[in-house]
Amino acid sequence: MSENINQVILVLELSVTFFGVFLAFMLDRLIDWRKEQQTKKELLKNLSCELNELKKGLTGDAYRLYPDVWDSAVSSGQLDLLDSEQLSKLTKVYRIIKGTDYEAIRVRDAKAALMQAHPNPYNNLENNWINLSNSHRIRMEKTRAEIDAILKEPWLKQYTEGFEMKHNRAKGAVTLAVD
Repeated sequence: MSENINQVILVLELSVTFFGVFLAFMLDRLIDWRKEQQTKKELLKNLSCELNELKKGLTGDAYRLYPDVWDSAVSSGQLDLLDSEQLSKLTKVYRIIKGTDYEAIRVRDAKAALMQAHPNPYNNLENNWINLSNSHRIRMEKTRAEIDAILKEPWLKQYTEGFEMKHNRAKGAVTLAVD
């Protein structure tokens, strides 16, 4: 009979140990999941603020667009936190933004060439600059529309309210401010 009691005690000890280890693993997974959710929330908040700031740069003056938060998320692997719909929509918008930035460079180069031109080729360079500027204006409007559309997505919109990104281009610093 005492052997049966010892076996029951051994089974109870093993069960308690197993349950303790299982509980520890579950708590660890829960903590990791919460950290991932917080990181995802911060990423979406920062991307939303960046998109609002980039939209402000679409003024028609061929300003450069610097998607620093996006580039950082790409290089750090944080994009793995997003679901496939979010990732595909954000990728599309940022591809358009980078194309708009490239076009801004071309407009600036054409303007610089125009300013340095001799009198003879002036008309061709002026036409080139005007054509590129018009094309860039159209592209900026499309980019602004794409940014507006993605900022209305419920999964991104919830993070934009009350936050504003302040970007000091002279120093290259990006900070978030809470209203």
